[in-house]
Amino acid sequence: GLSKALLNCYTMLLAKQHPELLVSCLCPGFLETAMTKGMGAPKPPEEGTVSIRHCLFDKLDGSGWFYVSDGVRSPLHFLRHPGQPAYNGEPVK
Repeated sequence: GLSKALLNCYTMLLAKQHPELLVSCLCPGFLETAMTKGMGAPKPPEEGTVSIRHCLFDKLDGSGWFYVSDGVRSPLHFLRHPGQPAYNGEPVK
């Protein structure tokens, strides 16, 4: 929704205004929790930590980027799914 889009924009703005910081935004994916029970979430909460662990403990190649549930850089739209190659910053055709 709108709040997620604004959070991503704020992440990019922080990265630009503060190049000394490493900031990222991530999505753990659609997880089975008490709130999503019965809604078809395909993953248990444990699988939602991949992108979190990647951003905390692995070397990131840039700042202000967005990572999805598989811990791979992604564009800010739905056209890259977990398991596909990383987004390289080029416009998607």
